[in-house]
Amino acid sequence: MRIALVRVNPGKSGYTSAYGYIAPPLGLLSLAGAVKDIAKVRIIDGEGRGLSNQETIEEIEEFNPDIVGFTTIASTYINTSLKIAKSLRREKLDSLIVFGGHHATFTYPLILKEGIDAVVIGEGEATFRELVEKLEEEGDIKEVRGIAYAEDGRIRVSYREPIVNLDDLPMPAYDLVDPKTYTATILGENVKIASIETSRGCPYNCEFCSASAMWGHAWRWKSNDRVIRELEYVKNLGYNWVFFVDDNFVVPLKYQERLKLLDAIIENGLNDLNFIIQIRADIIAKHPELAKKLANAGVKIAFIGIESGSEEVLRGMRKGLKKEDTVNAVQLLSEHGIVVYGGIIIGAPYESRKDRKATYKFVQMLGDNGLDAIQISIYTPLPGSDSFYKALKDKALLTLNWDFYDALHPVMRVKEKLWRLYFESREKTYMFYLKKWWHGVTKKAKRYSKPILSNAKRYVMLRLPRYIKNFLKLPIESILVQREILRSGKNIDELTAKILEEVYIEHITSYLKLFHETILKQQKQLRYAKRS
Repeated sequence: MRIALVRVNPGKSGYTSAYGYIAPPLGLLSLAGAVKDIAKVRIIDGEGRGLSNQETIEEIEEFNPDIVGFTTIASTYINTSLKIAKSLRREKLDSLIVFGGHHATFTYPLILKEGIDAVVIGEGEATFRELVEKLEEEGDIKEVRGIAYAEDGRIRVSYREPIVNLDDLPMPAYDLVDPKTYTATILGENVKIASIETSRGCPYNCEFCSASAMWGHAWRWKSNDRVIRELEYVKNLGYNWVFFVDDNFVVPLKYQERLKLLDAIIENGLNDLNFIIQIRADIIAKHPELAKKLANAGVKIAFIGIESGSEEVLRGMRKGLKKEDTVNAVQLLSEHGIVVYGGIIIGAPYESRKDRKATYKFVQMLGDNGLDAIQISIYTPLPGSDSFYKALKDKALLTLNWDFYDALHPVMRVKEKLWRLYFESREKTYMFYLKKWWHGVTKKAKRYSKPILSNAKRYVMLRLPRYIKNFLKLPIESILVQREILRSGKNIDELTAKILEEVYIEHITSYLKLFHETILKQQKQLRYAKRS
């Protein structure tokens, strides 16, 4: 059995354009790890290698696979993936074509209508292996749990229970990709960055996020021994940076366990790697000692979700975060030399212009107190999130052209004009860095020792002419973007809206119910085993 696993190249992402950052396709590496003992697998990373659609098609055809799997970890991958899949069909490539990932999980009827053979629902390692084994046996893939497919004009879907013990997951097949492909130029010329997952699930309930719908609210984690093995594995392959992709690197109920992991990283000499994490500000604020421990373990960059400077907007987002915790977290991380990268979201339907001004003011104050970089996203209701289905119900979505669902473009009707949101998301980013630089010169801002920032400053200075050019184009570009979105031709008809709403209801009532029943059953078994 020959399997091609594909990440298409949808064009430069915001991270690639801004930071020269491109990470490995961890989902595909995990799938490859699940089947490489029973099949010949090739990873075709169009985005990582900068392949055109035609080059991707040619490489797939040259490999002549029995199965072609496309990842749609983000909505922006879907249109290009469908174009390539249809081209393969026109070229008479007789492969089973399978889609998976976040976007496919929550929009599978639309994907199957395009002629795709099957969609893997939710986490895919066990499902994909069973699918491959069924094909090897020349069996019927309809018997595979955890997939959706079309039959006689109807969509069939089944669900698979979650993988409770993440140590049962195979080691991601990092040996199938070249470490030199994955880098972050802003961090230096010799950066080779790996992605590692230590947990799945999110115990929080932010209304704009689809993580809980995909992975469940229960926080499942890999043992410290398993994480150490993965770190040693990528280090031996030549990677010197690691992005821990967990939505929350530390959660309250497993705080002590995380401290033990950080200790294990230090004890095994793995703190010579450089780590990037995502962590909530209130965790740092509640546990001030954590910042020092993270720094000692090799954490160089921490991403925190600031989201808004308005308490009212934070409540609307169901963030469960206080502004004072964010201030404390930024200062604590900075005192220990960790670069703080903050994310904010503008354009929520319940946000006013006054709220937005409060956000910009709050972020600039944080910049004077240790916040080093910001990411201003435009509120984007992604499939799987509560916000998406509320927007569908309220008929607030302006387009279903998924190319715009990148958090860089406004896609729904809100209180503010589209062009203004697009303009401010860029203009306020430039202003943050300009004011931060000036406050540093005039000594209005606190100074912290963060050696890694010297590379970033060189990177920015080399690209300064490009930034100035882009800034000058921004007013007219904002108007053109608004026009393009409104004329995208991907309007939402009643049938499509109904289909997507039904997927959401089915997902909650079936998949998440099965998920939580499985987790509860396992917890009961553990309690019984302890009593015995």
